[in-house]
Amino acid sequence: MSFILGALSMLLGLAGVVIGLFTLEYLSLLAEVLLLGLAIAVIVCGILEIAYGIGFLDGRGWSWTLGMIVAVVSLVSSIVLIGLSVIALPIDSLALFVISISRWIAIVPLITSSVTIYTLTRTHVKVFFGKAPLPSDSVTKMLHQT
Repeated sequence: MSFILGALSMLLGLAGVVIGLFTLEYLSLLAEVLLLGLAIAVIVCGILEIAYGIGFLDGRGWSWTLGMIVAVVSLVSSIVLIGLSVIALPIDSLALFVISISRWIAIVPLITSSVTIYTLTRTHVKVFFGKAPLPSDSVTKMLHQT
């Protein structure tokens, strides 16, 4: 799943950079910063999602940590972007459109980051990644089976 999200994030980020470069003269400074900043952040998150996705396959502890960091940063930045888009004052209709699109795009990482954080904090997932000890009842069951 993280491979797909990573690839889509990188494509979305590249599209944002291209749109930003072609519309710079029509955007307010805030809209320009929002669009290009979001695009670059999405590309970086996409690269990191692919990296931790590789570690997820083998239950690597570093990938759990990286996944949590990326998810928290993505969640916070999405909330900030949505907040900024609400208070931004566009100078024209194109800037208003870009800010509106940014707000809706930010909902996707808000949802995926929330799901990632929820999933990575489950006990069995933490055990898989070596971030939590086996629950004591599991140890007892394993000892009685041998």
